[in-house]
Amino acid sequence: MRVHLAIAAKRPGVPLPPVALAAAQEAAGRVLPVPAADVTARAWRSAAGDTALLSWSNEPDGHGPPVLSSGAGRVAGLTGHLADPADVDRLLATDRPAETTAGTGGVFSIFRAGEGEVSAATGLTRACPVFYAETSDVHVLGSRALLVHLTARAAETGSSRPEIVWDLLALESMARAGYFLSDETPFREVGVLPPASEIVVADGRRTITVLPLPEAQAPPSSRRAARAHVDELAGALLAAVRPLRDGHEPVRLSLTGGRDSRLLAALLHKAEIPFVTATSGQDDSPDVLLAARVAEALGVPHKVARPKRAESGTDLVVPHPRVRSHNVLFACEGMISAYENIPAGGRFDPTPRMSGHGGEILRGGFLQNQAGLDVKALRRRVDGLFGRNDDLLTERAREHALALAAPWRERCREDGARALDHLYLAYRVGRWHAASRASLLRAQNPLPPFLDNLVVRTALRVDPVWRRSEALVHGVIVAFAPRLRDIPIEGRPWRFAAEGRHRTLLDRLRRRAEKPAPGGPPAGKPWNWRMNPSPELTRLLYAGLVDTRGELRAGGLAEIVDRAAVAWLPEARTDVLWHLYTISEMLTNAFSTPAPPDLPPLRIPVPPPGGVA
Repeated sequence: MRVHLAIAAKRPGVPLPPVALAAAQEAAGRVLPVPAADVTARAWRSAAGDTALLSWSNEPDGHGPPVLSSGAGRVAGLTGHLADPADVDRLLATDRPAETTAGTGGVFSIFRAGEGEVSAATGLTRACPVFYAETSDVHVLGSRALLVHLTARAAETGSSRPEIVWDLLALESMARAGYFLSDETPFREVGVLPPASEIVVADGRRTITVLPLPEAQAPPSSRRAARAHVDELAGALLAAVRPLRDGHEPVRLSLTGGRDSRLLAALLHKAEIPFVTATSGQDDSPDVLLAARVAEALGVPHKVARPKRAESGTDLVVPHPRVRSHNVLFACEGMISAYENIPAGGRFDPTPRMSGHGGEILRGGFLQNQAGLDVKALRRRVDGLFGRNDDLLTERAREHALALAAPWRERCREDGARALDHLYLAYRVGRWHAASRASLLRAQNPLPPFLDNLVVRTALRVDPVWRRSEALVHGVIVAFAPRLRDIPIEGRPWRFAAEGRHRTLLDRLRRRAEKPAPGGPPAGKPWNWRMNPSPELTRLLYAGLVDTRGELRAGGLAEIVDRAAVAWLPEARTDVLWHLYTISEMLTNAFSTPAPPDLPPLRIPVPPPGGVA
């Protein structure tokens, strides 16, 4: 993990407040989600002392470009990775950082500093986010929101260890959906840049520029036109992984029975990049069975990572929810729910890793699981994203959610399909995936081709409704690895095939009666312990939310959540209980110590038979 923090004084030539610099150094040792002993620090300050770029890394020497690079009168640090490390010189020299970043292969953000200026830019997905804040004296930009907040607060208060001030209303989407559907953060007056944007502070003044996303072309009207789209995306994907051909270790691919990780397997196979595969689950789960067939067809090793069980074999062993939430909060800074499976930290491992996360970009974003495409249906989807579980919210929190939804509802009037496509990129990738990715970067080397700037640019230029048909992804898989054509996929069949063959009501009824293809996945979804918790786990989750007097444990939670509404959450909304528990833990216990609480794990009875999610 590489962490960068750029600071600029609002009055040119006036040195930065020493307390802000001291607070940044102190906070970095306390809130970065990596072992302090593994971290090395770098720093640059201007001659006048009015700008600075501070950087920290737990990566071994020689992994990637230098933590701080210099050229063209500037220094720069990157988070994420470049497809071609030599591109750092262009990124240092450009006067248009957003345009250059969005047009450069890789998944990264860049932070720059020079005499009298600091700047930062995000890629097309903002999977590597840029956070920013300002006070009466300084501008602060950084790759970790809490570090930005504490540095700005130090400059504002004069304290080298200021208290956290929460943006409670911003947490309403965390309560409803388990991640942020906005450009806000849990920390007051700390925002996050949109995709394909830059923030430049020069002569004490801040300017934010947001580039328009690529325009989609008309849907292909012939097989030749469709093939051209397939070829263009295939070329962008191959370019994204080309540097891996010179790697010393095989790529570790997390392979499931679905579409996206299968495309990655086909890509690595076509690019002749050595790789091994692994699947999490029980031996009889659809993902394990189908992933094994894909690996066998491509002639690559495949392993199964089975969930940890007690010695009896009948119970699943899981961390105590406070331990689980501590890990999620420290890694993801309160921007994703403890419902999600977030890996624990550790020593940095430079082995390249891939998974299918983000592949929905190639299938139309939120359109990929959207049934109807008429204007009303698309607008209902937007309303659902911003109104989901809003019955739990206070009136102020509901009004906040409606205000966030308003511009997207307006965009639905113009082009609903494109709105849902871009909404997915902005929030599901730019907030949910970015938060999840932060947990990976602290100890791993994730290389996601689907989030590569040039791959995303290529995908966005393809009509989103045609991408939704999945003909594009299927075409690339078959082009890369024809032998995968006849291996079934987990869940529903390819959309272009299903919707093309089953257009009438009678056809749909016949399809429901069809038996699964030989060797296909078993029916039904695997059992999910997070949605079916044991009585003990349910009790602990409620106890973390409500005290013995029946009051919300975190007082600030009452500003966004209606206490009466959360008195009883039905089993169908156990995920919301996890979301609320995460917020409650954050407001009461988070970031006080890097060490997780010393609490024993829980045992969850596993119902036979079935897999575990």
